[in-house]
Amino acid sequence: MRKKKYLIFCLTTVALLIVIQLTAAAATKPLAGKKFVIDAGHGGWDPGAVGVNGLTEKQINLRVAQYLRNCLTKYGGATVVMTRVDDRYPSLSSRVVKANTSGADRFISIHHNGSVNPAHNGTAVYSGTNAGWQSRDLRNKVQQSLLKMTKLRDLGANSANFYVLRHTKMPAILTEASFITNPQEEQKLRNPEYLWREAYYIYRGIVEHMGQ
Repeated sequence: MRKKKYLIFCLTTVALLIVIQLTAAAATKPLAGKKFVIDAGHGGWDPGAVGVNGLTEKQINLRVAQYLRNCLTKYGGATVVMTRVDDRYPSLSSRVVKANTSGADRFISIHHNGSVNPAHNGTAVYSGTNAGWQSRDLRNKVQQSLLKMTKLRDLGANSANFYVLRHTKMPAILTEASFITNPQEEQKLRNPEYLWREAYYIYRGIVEHMGQ
């Protein structure tokens, strides 16, 4: 009887220690308990901007969005909702509805820029025209973080009247890390490691913002 009680005590103690360790591990994740919507721009029939050698923005947006999802969940401990996970085109209104009904804390739309001038390149992040301070702070933090990675011309932390920024209810930003229409940049964007680094630096900006 005494041995049985001792065994129960030991098992209970071990179980309690495991719970404590798991709780402590979760607590070290900087975004634990937070939810994010990641929107990979364009998709399906809409390629977005197209590089001179045929690389499409919709492809790159999705890859960066997937890498960002992995960073947010693995490193941050966050929950992530994706507006698309494959080469389909969800309407802008459906993206907004998914975001607004998800209970998310933040909305991140991933894009890459284009220009008729192939020499043009640079990094910009947008918040809505009438965005509150949380959107502006998130925009500023992600812009500064991305610039450390891209080392491109700073095109500014800007405001714009984009549909997904105008209609989402939570703080929201739209990233334009670089120009896919620049041939040198297009070549970089074909490299999965480069895309992962872009996602990771967006993640770093998000973490810095959420720490405010």
